[in-house]
Amino acid sequence: MNGRLADKVAVVTGAGRGIGRAIALAYAREGAQVVLAGRTRDQLEAVASEAGRNTLVQTADVCDEASVAALFEQAVAAFGRVDVLVNNAGVTFVKPTEELPLEAWLRVINTNLTGPFLCAQAAGRIMLQQGNGRIINIASLTSLAGLPMRAAYGASKGGLMALTQSLAVEWGPRGLRVNAIAPGYIRTALQDDLVRQGLFPADRITARTPVRRMGTPEDIAGPAIFLASDEADWVNGETFVVDGGWLANGWVD
Repeated sequence: MNGRLADKVAVVTGAGRGIGRAIALAYAREGAQVVLAGRTRDQLEAVASEAGRNTLVQTADVCDEASVAALFEQAVAAFGRVDVLVNNAGVTFVKPTEELPLEAWLRVINTNLTGPFLCAQAAGRIMLQQGNGRIINIASLTSLAGLPMRAAYGASKGGLMALTQSLAVEWGPRGLRVNAIAPGYIRTALQDDLVRQGLFPADRITARTPVRRMGTPEDIAGPAIFLASDEADWVNGETFVVDGGWLANGWVD
């Protein structure tokens, strides 16, 4: 199959919905063989059916080292190699910091930072033997800007940006390219739920965004295709902000 990712094997975590789903479907359209990883098999199977081509559904918990090992073992068993890893699986918890339970803090850090570390480590071992590979971490605006009531999320995503840079420096000389995408405010079911709870000021966010709309999961798929492709061979250690200009806007209307 022709495409910018023809014959590449890509593992996408959190592939059952939102940004992960959009990236997985875009990769399949560009010719990749896609390993759909996540906790909910029904969601993954629905994405596999929509992709309409060679995919592998693998339930996995990115916080569990044995589960991550099994994910990459199955990927290699099915397709023989791993060329791309998208670390997308993540959770958030919105709470005043003085009320933030330690359990919630650990869950967010484990999912959003330890999980990508475990997946990058497992993928890296394969890619280093191959002599090439692409790792793309899905960071956040909170990697670069502070938001209230999101201490754990911000800490995890800031750490993910630092992990991206560290791996890029360490593994770049050995053929790997490690980058991150920091999405802006993306319209998802999670965001809709926060709006209903009064925890997400969608109107104010749209007003600050120069393109005057919320992002969609599909807005992140294009940059993810580029970073996974051979066109990005000289891109390493970068965090791409894809936010419609929200972070750049210093003007108050």
